[in-house]
Amino acid sequence: MLIIIGILAAISIAAFTRQQNKAHDADAKTAARSAQTAMETYFVDHRSYAGADKAELEQLQPSLRDAPGLAVKSATSNEYELETTSTSTQAIVFNVRRLATGTVSRTCSPANSGGCGSGSTW
Repeated sequence: MLIIIGILAAISIAAFTRQQNKAHDADAKTAARSAQTAMETYFVDHRSYAGADKAELEQLQPSLRDAPGLAVKSATSNEYELETTSTSTQAIVFNVRRLATGTVSRTCSPANSGGCGSGSTW
């Protein structure tokens, strides 16, 4: 009887950990989207992305204070790159990049793990 309880506990813990990691990945994706929105708000206010940093984005969007691994990798007059990193067992990095052409790309790594699809996009 004790062995059966141990096996069931091990299965339950593994399932709980997988679900917990999915939640951490989802939090990082949500933070990346919120940071993107805050960056666009910053642009409306300043007519440039230059000068935007983590503190500025947190001021515009207070929920970003709890964003996992949020970083403004670069911000110029018409381009930016943002990044968040999940706190799951295998940390997933979610990246948002806006080019001067207006094209926005959303990439992640490592591919095929957690919330990151096979094409390294989300």
